[in-house]
Amino acid sequence: MLQFISLGSGSCGNCYYINSNGYGIIIDLGIGIRSFKKLFSDYGLKIAQIQAALITHDHTDHVKAIGSLSRDFHIPVYTSQKVHDSIMHNHYVSKKIPLPFQHSITRGQSFQLGPFDITSFGVPHDSADNNGYLLRVEGKCFVLLTDVGHFTEEMPTIIQQATHLVIESNYDEAMLRSGHYPLRLQKRISSPNGHISNAETAAFLAQNLNKDLIQKVWLCHLSAENNLPRIAYDTCSKALTEAGFVLEGEGKNLDLQVLARRTPSLLTTLE
Repeated sequence: MLQFISLGSGSCGNCYYINSNGYGIIIDLGIGIRSFKKLFSDYGLKIAQIQAALITHDHTDHVKAIGSLSRDFHIPVYTSQKVHDSIMHNHYVSKKIPLPFQHSITRGQSFQLGPFDITSFGVPHDSADNNGYLLRVEGKCFVLLTDVGHFTEEMPTIIQQATHLVIESNYDEAMLRSGHYPLRLQKRISSPNGHISNAETAAFLAQNLNKDLIQKVWLCHLSAENNLPRIAYDTCSKALTEAGFVLEGEGKNLDLQVLARRTPSLLTTLE
C-alpha cells in the first residue's frame, strides 16, 4: 500500500511524506521538529518507519529541521553535494546533518531506497542547487517538483511518466503585479530562477500530462500574498478541461487538488 501526505507546503515550511508498506521517505523538512513530531503523532504516523529523507534544495523553508531529524533518529539524507554543502553553512539550520548520514546523489542516475527506484532531475531556482524527484514504486510513478523558476526541456518527458504529481503553482500574475511587493522582489519571483505562476503551470500540465497514466495532481507551494487556492485551482482546471480532462462528475479521469500552506493534507492512499 502506497500513501502520501503533505505536512506543509509554502514559504512557512515544506514537508512531504510517502510510505510504501512501512518504508517511509520524507521529502524536505522545513517545518520545526516539534511541529513535525506532533503532526506525525496526530495522524497516526510512525517516525520509526522513516527510512530516508530526500531534499530538493537548501532554502530554510525546505531544510529547517532536517538536521534534527537525521541526528535524533539516525535518518540518512539524500541530495546533491551542492545542497549538502549549502545546508552545512545555513545558520538557520541549527542542527546539521551528521556527516555519516549525508549521501550525495548524481542527477539523472537512479538509485534504490527500499522498494523505491528514485531519479533526480534539475529544477531552476535561485538556490545552491534544486532537485526534482521521480519515484517508481508499486507500479506507480510519483513525481515532485517545487520552487520552479521555469520548465526545462527535459521536464515534459519526466511529467509524461507520472501517475501522481506534486507541482508548484506559486503565484497569480495579476496579484503579484498589483500587490505590495517591491519591484525588485516581483522580478525575483517571476524570473527564470524564481517561482512559477498559475498560468505557466496550467499550460504545462495541459500540454504534457499523459491521459493514459496520470491519476492525481497536487498544486503546491502557493504564495500567501500573491495567490489564492481558488485562483490556482480555477486557472489549472480551466486549462486541463480544455485539454480534455474531466475533473468532476461522470467520466472523471483526473483528481486535481491544492495543498494548503500550513494545514496537512489528508493521508491519501495512492491507487
